[in-house]
Amino acid sequence: MSLSKEILALFGKDVTHDADGINARMHFFGSVPDESIYQQPLNAPELRPKIVALVSINGGVGRSTLVTALSSGLQRLGESVVALDLDPQNALHHHFGVSSTLPGIGRTSLEHGQWAPLQQLGFAGCQVMTFGDIDIQQQESLERWLKQEPGWLAQRLGCLGLSERHTVIIDTPAGNNVYFHQALSVADVVLVIVQADAACLGTLDHLDLLLAPHLEGERPPVVQVVINQVDESNPFSLDMVEAFKHRLGKEPLEVHRDMAINEALAYSSDPLDNVAKRLASDDINEVCLWLKAPKQTA
Repeated sequence: MSLSKEILALFGKDVTHDADGINARMHFFGSVPDESIYQQPLNAPELRPKIVALVSINGGVGRSTLVTALSSGLQRLGESVVALDLDPQNALHHHFGVSSTLPGIGRTSLEHGQWAPLQQLGFAGCQVMTFGDIDIQQQESLERWLKQEPGWLAQRLGCLGLSERHTVIIDTPAGNNVYFHQALSVADVVLVIVQADAACLGTLDHLDLLLAPHLEGERPPVVQVVINQVDESNPFSLDMVEAFKHRLGKEPLEVHRDMAINEALAYSSDPLDNVAKRLASDDINEVCLWLKAPKQTA
């Protein structure tokens, strides 16, 4: 038995893909709390831009870094990109180097203000909307509101007047939370960000359950796994990539480890500004081209 199969065996997974078994897992919602509050209302406004949500169960997988790189990359390919920080940690402004003193979507929403004036200029001409600083009490109030109004994000984005030439890239907090479900309710594409390790591999069943309600709607999103920071010099990392392929039954997208991209955060610089030919920048360009293509069917 190969190492990748042994890894899968640790999680009780048979590498033989059973479509009926997968469907059975996808229709079991028992562990998803309060799923009814996350159903998208029938009267939600039609969204014209392409909505891309980056999600993860595990923290520290490089999700915000990829939001930054993909926003820059798609803008360079001629798209009009809006990067939206839907994470109360409010980290995206560090990545883009935009102002942290301006109000973000969190406090502005609580004050029933408009989002359009919150846009700041990001890399390559993209627009950035930060979450902004809010205190614990304000965060709790916002999250209670979002649970009661599952169409909140759809309505907010619908008021921005974005066209079909726009792509909105949403950064969400790690794990199962109201922001995750708000983003999934509007997404055309869901990028599940993982790293090539056992911790991320072990979350895929739970992720299936969380995604399932959103995949049963009239316009289900296309879901694609992105394995971030793949280390070609590490045999275990490559074995884990193979384990993911067996578990998913298809090829995931890959972005190789590149310290230049990781270090861009420290300088609040565009991770794609380095003109040197790099494997990771090629990977990011491939993901951007995949996102730029017409929406696929699931």
